[in-house]
Amino acid sequence: MRMKQSVRRRVILALLVFMISILSGCKADEKAAAPDKTLTYEDLQTARIGVLTGTLFPDIVHRAMPDAQLLYYNTAADMLNALKGDKVDAFATDEPCARYIRAQDNTVAELPELLDTAEYGYVFPKNESGQKTCDEFSAYLDELKADGTMESLQKKWFDTPNLALLQMTDYSVLPATNGTIRLATTQIPPFAYATEGMHRGYEIELVALFCDERGYALEVTETTFDGILAAIQSGKSDIGCASITLTPERAEMMLFSVPDYSGGTALVVNDMEAAAAEVSIFTSMAESFEKTFLRENRWKLFLSGIGTTLLITVLSILFGTLLGFGTYMLCRNGNRVANLITDFCIWLVRGLPVVVLLMILYDIIFGSLSVSGTAVSVIGFTLVFAAGVYGMVKSGVEALDKGQLEAAYALGYTNRMAFFRVILPQAVPHFMPAYKASITEIIKATAIVGYVTVQDLTKMGDIVRSRTYEAFFPLIAVAIIYIILAAILTFFVNKIAIRLDKKQRTKEQIIKEVKDR
Repeated sequence: MRMKQSVRRRVILALLVFMISILSGCKADEKAAAPDKTLTYEDLQTARIGVLTGTLFPDIVHRAMPDAQLLYYNTAADMLNALKGDKVDAFATDEPCARYIRAQDNTVAELPELLDTAEYGYVFPKNESGQKTCDEFSAYLDELKADGTMESLQKKWFDTPNLALLQMTDYSVLPATNGTIRLATTQIPPFAYATEGMHRGYEIELVALFCDERGYALEVTETTFDGILAAIQSGKSDIGCASITLTPERAEMMLFSVPDYSGGTALVVNDMEAAAAEVSIFTSMAESFEKTFLRENRWKLFLSGIGTTLLITVLSILFGTLLGFGTYMLCRNGNRVANLITDFCIWLVRGLPVVVLLMILYDIIFGSLSVSGTAVSVIGFTLVFAAGVYGMVKSGVEALDKGQLEAAYALGYTNRMAFFRVILPQAVPHFMPAYKASITEIIKATAIVGYVTVQDLTKMGDIVRSRTYEAFFPLIAVAIIYIILAAILTFFVNKIAIRLDKKQRTKEQIIKEVKDR
């Protein structure tokens, strides 16, 4: 009964979060509807400007507006929501992206003049293999320019407001006749985006056509913008794309193809006249719900993310429990060398932020190996959970009176029998509350695995936000799902805890244990 009440409380909490967020969203929309004029460049000279981390936008904005305050974000969706929430006065993005954002949300507008002009291209590792792929791909791009195909593709992807209407080569069925191309990209429509289990967009189609023409299979990895550059430098990916600007400084670290598009940087601002004419909050909520879950079957993205999150969490709990408990068993009899090594490793794991640990594992330790981000995440969280389990078991055992072990020896038990039949059963109730709490913490901590190219629940929410440019339903859905998943996992652990708790044994279980002895 207590377990059911716990799950019920968590579900009620999730619903309360949902209702509070709806009320907050209503207030925010009322505020956004206040009429004003559309900003100009003169108005923005000392304004707050949003920029993407890892891009050249900060330098571009600083050159054009030296007195502007820069605020850094990870996605265009984050910048748009900051703009609508009055956290920034404008944000910088590529001109085709600005047009796409305007098509998705008519309450914003891009300023007519570009901050600067730029050429975009693909990046490759600066090694012999990367040079070969770069030369081959650049030659292919030149062919597409010459026959007009590239211009047609630009009109296709940049002039169509509804990207769902567009089709492209299905790269998932391409045969690996000449090998496999590993492409790293991020969410930056219409250049690149994910939908229905595939990546699409202008730059994705160019790579897909190249692979189809030259006999390559294509594997696409989703990451952040700065993650693309890291993947190229480490050699984990063969090609990187996301409207990457060609610069001499970047050319020192990686190879660039010939340009595939010439554009520039635009500033996106609030269109106050359009905002004042917004539809009612209820209509807006209905449209947001449809875009988040129903359009292009985006609910499948959340299901896929749930599966990945549960996989990482459950495997990390199982392996972490075994590793932590096994490590304690090796050290419990006081081997000094083993204890010193163990204490150092645990100190190291606990001292590092988990996201830093994952990035070290992914980019350095396994940097030159074909180890997936999911596997790296399981390894990283296994280490973190094992460190916790080791400490829990150790503290639980140390909480017992030493006379318990002496009494077990007096009854003729061996050291191992005394531990498993006398010490451990009494220690479990001492550390079980901390163990259950750590399970809740580990499932929440997995929200950072997107840093190592894992498409977990949080990352899927980010992908949906990058398409809809709305934060409400994707973030609330992710929050509620995490609360429910934590409740379910805690429920099952409570069931196991009851079976391990000797005080809650039935009469038949006690008699059976006595007979077994």
